[in-house]
Amino acid sequence: MPHDLGAGMLVAKDHEQKQITGAVLAKRGAAVIGPAGVGKTALLSAVTRLLDPARFEVVWTAATEAGSRIPFGVFRGLCCVEAPLDHGRTYGLVRRELGRRAGQRTPVLVIDDVHRLDEWSAALVLSLAADGSLRLVVAARSGLEMSDAVVALWKDKYLERLDLTPLCRADTGRLVCALVNGEAARTTVDLLFRWTGGNPLFVTELVRHARVTRRLQQSCGLWWWRGPLTVPPRLAELFDRELHGLGPVQRDALDAVALGEPLPLPVLEEVAPDVVECLEARGFVRTTESGGQILVRLSGPMLGAAARQRLPLLRRRRLAGALLAASTLPVPQPDQVNRARWQLDAHGPVDADLLTLAAETTYRHDPELACRFARRALDRSSAAAVPLSRALVELGDIAQARKVLERARAKATEPDARLPLEIALAEHRCWADRDPARAADELATLRAEAPTPGDLTALDGAHALVLLFGGRTGAAMNVAERVLRRPAHGPGVASARLVLAICRALTGRTKEAVALAEDAPTGRSCPAHLSELAAVVRDFRLLWPASNASNASNASGTSSTSHVPGAARESAHDHRAGTPGQRHGAESALLGGYLQWLVGHRPEAVALLREAVGQQSGGRRLFRTEASCWLAVCLAEEGEPDAAERVLAGCRSDPVAVVPGQTHWAQAAVAAARGDQMTASASARKAAEAAQDAGCWAVEVEYLTYAAWLAPDRPPPGVVDRLALAVRHVDAPRLVAGAEAVLALSRESGAELLDHAVRLDALGMGAQAWRLAESAVAALRREGGHRLGDAVMLVGKLRERLGVAPAAAPSEALTAREVEIASLAAGGLSDRAISDRLALSVRTVESHLARIYRKLGVHSRRDLPAVLGRS
Repeated sequence: MPHDLGAGMLVAKDHEQKQITGAVLAKRGAAVIGPAGVGKTALLSAVTRLLDPARFEVVWTAATEAGSRIPFGVFRGLCCVEAPLDHGRTYGLVRRELGRRAGQRTPVLVIDDVHRLDEWSAALVLSLAADGSLRLVVAARSGLEMSDAVVALWKDKYLERLDLTPLCRADTGRLVCALVNGEAARTTVDLLFRWTGGNPLFVTELVRHARVTRRLQQSCGLWWWRGPLTVPPRLAELFDRELHGLGPVQRDALDAVALGEPLPLPVLEEVAPDVVECLEARGFVRTTESGGQILVRLSGPMLGAAARQRLPLLRRRRLAGALLAASTLPVPQPDQVNRARWQLDAHGPVDADLLTLAAETTYRHDPELACRFARRALDRSSAAAVPLSRALVELGDIAQARKVLERARAKATEPDARLPLEIALAEHRCWADRDPARAADELATLRAEAPTPGDLTALDGAHALVLLFGGRTGAAMNVAERVLRRPAHGPGVASARLVLAICRALTGRTKEAVALAEDAPTGRSCPAHLSELAAVVRDFRLLWPASNASNASNASGTSSTSHVPGAARESAHDHRAGTPGQRHGAESALLGGYLQWLVGHRPEAVALLREAVGQQSGGRRLFRTEASCWLAVCLAEEGEPDAAERVLAGCRSDPVAVVPGQTHWAQAAVAAARGDQMTASASARKAAEAAQDAGCWAVEVEYLTYAAWLAPDRPPPGVVDRLALAVRHVDAPRLVAGAEAVLALSRESGAELLDHAVRLDALGMGAQAWRLAESAVAALRREGGHRLGDAVMLVGKLRERLGVAPAAAPSEALTAREVEIASLAAGGLSDRAISDRLALSVRTVESHLARIYRKLGVHSRRDLPAVLGRS
């Protein structure tokens, strides 16, 4: 039996194992067909282990490339004779040997790689299948020519055919997690899935090699891929065998595509004529039509990476020079990054502007390549210092990044060359040194030197950005509006538009924010250093409509995201190619996590925000504070205040933040999780004061509403008064609905409370709706209102949905951890015993119990058995 493939055994899905096992038990056997590396051998191994050894004797053999040239080569081990063999004699010898080994049992002959059988062996296998006295299980590789006898095994219904396909994205993720023995970042799984196409062998080898070479690194509890794709030696050997037999011109064509895909067909034909059709027929390349031209790509990313890795220096130089010469043809120019790479590889004269632009394009996703581009261009253009410094920041070399800018500034003599470096140094002060206040002062000083109108636009765009991330929303909005009033264009205008969109959202004018988001620069029209911010602004079209959604039809009583627009659900969940999660994974994780928190899906929110924190741990770290604080809030609400504290520890002193008061809000959530309502309320009010100082009405409404829900009974008068004022400045219906519900609590009108409870339920705010519905029941009983029955029915529906016993209807649902601790406490375990059982600190257990008592409306653990339905 062959060696097990370890984690690759995960490929053997239950239904596939059952299908093959059933074919062995009830029929003559099965044939497993699939591309190389999808786990055919692993699947056969899993199936044969399931067979009862008292009934079946399994005999393994495999066809090989060398054996395909020997008559009956695959059966030589079974026949054990040296004399020449013919069909009849070999058939008899194989039958007798299988019968001898099986005895009274049924022989099961397993033949791996039957596509390599010689014609004599193939005919013999067909005879064995037709005989029916044994069970036959074979594996063959798809996409290759096979003898008629082999094809007849399944074509003539002797064997049941099973086509084994690569893994889907979800199964790829499970395999990666098994290989690293931990959780892998979703963006890393996306990369591996895109590179490997879900091929289990490719995934397994890539992950194992990446752990050795430190391409895979663990950070924030997740495994991340760092750097470009590198092909492990075993897979490189596999691709070399695949390419065996290609002629020199075909090799040139293949390597040229590897150096610059997608290549326009005329460019490739100039380098290696008349071979594309042959390469496409053999499955090495594929052609597509785009914009009226034919583009040539390799069949997969792994093949391209393997081809580039094995290219000798002189051959690479020759091909790069040929591609540069061919790119002067009167056809659409190849990609600018490819042309820049060819210039480096050709070791000839370079276009400094092209290399600088390529460095600016690549510094975020491939900072090592960007450094190569920028260093080569720096001798001819000081402008290359800017993308070089940004790439160095991405690589974590902050000190060197500053030195690069300072040296370039010292050498620059012309004002036009000096100003971009001054702006870049100020931005470095903000993002790398985490000092937005000083960065803003430096930009204000530069502006006072009265540069040209175009320079003013660039300065003001950068200034608006720094002010926004320094928490000065009002000042940022004023500067951005000033830029957009000018008839100008360029990065400064793009910055101002993005800043203004975020400011409008923070100040409560979300309709204007969405309109600005529609006009936000995208793709190539957006400067690379603004791409992360642009992605967030584009997602306002998803996030704010989700926040504003009002779906009164969501009255089925089921917990779902049906009130969330489809695009927003896709942003939170879907990571297929072309979705927001694939286009800009970091921003999708950040806003997707916040969205999941909004609709009450905390576990999903925690998973996405944990990834967002990891993504914000390096580079410019635009939204590090937001990601950390949102994750801390979710963890606290999941009953994990210690974990929330650990997350918060890294961002308490970070002054770079767009949303004011985030740290205080997160501290309020942690205090509430520990049962410390006084500290929680005080921290929530501090958060609201910070939002008020920044002029962020929408944020203030969110914090005030949160503070009001923390109160066990009626909201505090000070909170109510300020909330009544602030909500008038906000046009986001979801925020308005929550705020107006709080105001209704302060008035204690039964009918009004019931109306607001129904409204919140329709928006997916189940816990808040429950609290209002309970208050409505109490108020209607006092008032004698005729809608009491409606209120009682709503309370029952919400109680059932949130999964708590009718004996105690809490204002919030217990989390899974709280249910576990409550059950243990109701069973008589002490706090110390519970902490030992669950590996938690005693303080954490006490905090959980305080929160549980508040939610269930009880005063001690003696009340828990009755509330939880125990005898």
